[in-house]
Amino acid sequence: MVTRVASDIELIVLNWLDKRKINYQFQTSLAGGRFELGGSVIDILLPDRMLAWRIFGEYFHRGVVKEGTDLIQKENLAAMGLTVIDIWGDDVKDRLEQTMRLALRGEEVLR
Repeated sequence: MVTRVASDIELIVLNWLDKRKINYQFQTSLAGGRFELGGSVIDILLPDRMLAWRIFGEYFHRGVVKEGTDLIQKENLAAMGLTVIDIWGDDVKDRLEQTMRLALRGEEVLR
């Protein structure tokens, strides 16, 4: 078994995927990862579906600078042909099944 370093929210999502035997990659670095402007580390990549899931917690993804960086990353990933889905921690904790079903279809919970 591989040891994962993940947030509590990421672990909930990973366990959900594992239970359903859905193919995914965890913490995938694209376009230079954190070391290149516009690069990113995708929390969960579903390569068979061309979906990139970014798991967001309020603490690290609020504020003008972070929201701007997240938007640039999302646009760059979309330009690579990926559908980028932002999954918020509150949605995972409050309505897991609905959030995950939408994310698998390439849709986000409306905020």
